[in-house]
Amino acid sequence: DGKVHYTDQLPAEAAKDKQEELNKQGMTVHTTERARTPEEQAAWEAEQAKLEDERKMAEEKAKMDAVLTGSYPTETDLTRAYDERFDLLEQSLESARVGIRSQEKSLAELLAHAADLERNGKPVPASITDSIARTRDQVNEQRAYLGRREAENTALKGEYQRLLTRYRELKGSTPASP
Repeated sequence: DGKVHYTDQLPAEAAKDKQEELNKQGMTVHTTERARTPEEQAAWEAEQAKLEDERKMAEEKAKMDAVLTGSYPTETDLTRAYDERFDLLEQSLESARVGIRSQEKSLAELLAHAADLERNGKPVPASITDSIARTRDQVNEQRAYLGRREAENTALKGEYQRLLTRYRELKGSTPASP
């Protein structure tokens, strides 16, 4: 009604704007930024989530670095541990290769026997046909196993190179000469 009112509270329509609190000398002692729009709030929350993810990743990396340097006092210790893993994996690969060769030899013998029977006009017994099928399946399974182990070997080599590089960064060392 045209009457002036004084209060120490902001009107509701002004609460969303930037505010500055002044002291008796007129100096700004506290600033409150304006309220964010829904879009600005969503962008701010997304940025905060990204920053939190980055913080967690950095924290995890620091933990992994501490485990790496704590587990392997020297580069030689790290190399020795991986050499043992490489040796075990290579033994497994060689065992699979020997098994495949043995199964392929058995398959060849079964096929030769079946071929001899057919050449002589005799029927191939179901037991031999079944043995051929089973042996083929075993050879295929062994080849698949060998492929998985070879992939594991490749992955292990990559892991070792990454860890060795990171270990050297952490320790401030350079590669040893071959």
